[in-house]
Amino acid sequence: MSKNTKSSGSAPGYSLALVLAAGLFAGGCSRDNGLPKELTRHLADRGVQITPIRAQAPLSSRGGYIVAAYNAQTVTNIVATFKLEKIESDNRQWRWAIDKAGGAVNPKELWGVAGRPAQFKLKSGAQFEYFYLLITVDGLMYLIAEYAYG
Repeated sequence: MSKNTKSSGSAPGYSLALVLAAGLFAGGCSRDNGLPKELTRHLADRGVQITPIRAQAPLSSRGGYIVAAYNAQTVTNIVATFKLEKIESDNRQWRWAIDKAGGAVNPKELWGVAGRPAQFKLKSGAQFEYFYLLITVDGLMYLIAEYAYG
């Protein structure tokens, strides 16, 4: 009888864990760190609509990026709205931004702002440490950001 008790005692615990895990995924648990959705929403709240082609924001990281098709008007709006500064190609931030964008991009322009810019204080209370807009030769825009500590 004690064998049955042990079996039935461990099975419900295991089943409960599976039910909870399934509930998290069914309830919209994200497979990324939340940055793509929060960045897209932050831009939209300021009148800048982005349609991501893909995004990279691992759960194990505070950073990530969104890739969208290049649009000159969107770039102009982002630069003006968020007071981005053009970063010259001889600046070490170019290599850094390329690395953050996955390393296999051919950049044409880089715009950005760093140091916990006030314009990247989010509704959730979070803050981005930096934001870069990397425009590539092949007609893509990489919107690169990272959540600040604390």
